[in-house]
Amino acid sequence: MMRHLGSFVLIGAALAAATARGQDADKPPIKIVLHPAGEPREALKYQLLPPLLDRRPGNAAVQYLKVPHEQTQLFSDTAFWDTLDKWIEMPLPKLRKEVSGEGRKYAWLMSSRSGIIELLDRGARCDSCDWDIPIREHEFYSILLPDVQSSRSWARILAVRARLQIAGGKYDDAIHTLQTGFALARHVAQGPTLINGLVGVAIGGMMSYQLETLIQQPGAPNLYWALASLPRPLIDFRPGYEAEFAEIYLSYPELRDLEKKDLTPDEWRRILQKIVGRLSAFMGSGSGSGQPDWIDLGAVASMLEGYPRAKWSLIAEGRSPAEVEGMSAAQVILIYSMQTYNELRDDTFKWLSLPYTEARQGMERVDKKLHESIARGREIIPFATLLLPAVFNVKNAETRSIQKIAALEVLEALRLYAAGHEGKLPESLRDVTEVPIPLDPYRGEPFIYVRKGDTAKLESPFPIDNPTLYEIQLASEGAKR
Repeated sequence: MMRHLGSFVLIGAALAAATARGQDADKPPIKIVLHPAGEPREALKYQLLPPLLDRRPGNAAVQYLKVPHEQTQLFSDTAFWDTLDKWIEMPLPKLRKEVSGEGRKYAWLMSSRSGIIELLDRGARCDSCDWDIPIREHEFYSILLPDVQSSRSWARILAVRARLQIAGGKYDDAIHTLQTGFALARHVAQGPTLINGLVGVAIGGMMSYQLETLIQQPGAPNLYWALASLPRPLIDFRPGYEAEFAEIYLSYPELRDLEKKDLTPDEWRRILQKIVGRLSAFMGSGSGSGQPDWIDLGAVASMLEGYPRAKWSLIAEGRSPAEVEGMSAAQVILIYSMQTYNELRDDTFKWLSLPYTEARQGMERVDKKLHESIARGREIIPFATLLLPAVFNVKNAETRSIQKIAALEVLEALRLYAAGHEGKLPESLRDVTEVPIPLDPYRGEPFIYVRKGDTAKLESPFPIDNPTLYEIQLASEGAKR
């Protein structure tokens, strides 16, 4: 099961490490073979989210949470999951052979009457989704998120189902499955943590990969307007941003409005003891029991070193020296720590509601300021050190998701152009006048497009850890993928 704080810190660290590794990576281009395809006669015939007429009242989470109980043994069957991992990227010709051989035992993946598929379809077509995460009833950091973990498995089933349908030439069925998958991604992201949003992005990525395969098939419908009609961004991180902004106060409401509290020295000490004890427990040190041995020597040293700085800061903001000297050490440390955290938190979160192109320079400045604050040991209780460095990695994941959809939209625009221009690629994206060309969300400019002969490259230098690079050709007549 996934625990919120530990998972968020680990995911943030992993994202940061991936960025660092990727800076020198020589990523090969994704080879894309496209078949010209004009706009469907009914331009909005195809949709990548369930349309209104197919949706119904109800809470999607109720349906999704029944999935693991439909075939309980399946979810512990390692052979099944190993097969899915193999099939999810297997070339279609090889997949067709596998399915007609040993893969026949998983024929239920193609059946709409399968209990698992039926529940996922039903959930995806509910009007609302409420995971009932008790963010105001329990310590926010200790909330378990088993449903989030399980949803990745549900998405793997859907991704393989879509790939099997594509391999079988059942494109309308595959689009229906992708509708279910994209709806699941959005529903998972409606949980009020950034982990929900990140898993939603991962699920959306699984569906986008299968969509990338679908649009390369001969006879596949052009899905430009289906992609253009998706919400932007597909995954809404606002519920997660809002809850993470308030995370400390959701866990420890006693920290709210400390400046207004009139407590005894013992009461201030107990609050400080509880907070640092809990943080020590989360990070794997200290007993976290609330007894006098709750704090380790490093925390003691930090407080002794930081206490004079905290007093000076409170005086600098307008309190009289006599007032500050009259406070207990715990009161000074707590008020200073929360003021410092709130300042760094607000400087971080204020950029997250903006598009990446508007937020990038501000995020870079704040990230530098945050790391300088950490290096200087500005914090006494390291709230910002623990919680904030990973946040901008989340913004990068959000933007990467937008970019993937935009790149697929460009590919479909190229198929539209080719259908009206003797099966040829345009010399420049400016030549595509049939439909608007979306911008690269990392730069606010068109994707880089260069044509040489019968081959074109579509690319973006961002994100640094995983830059977008497609090598595009048009299929020869009669080609089959």
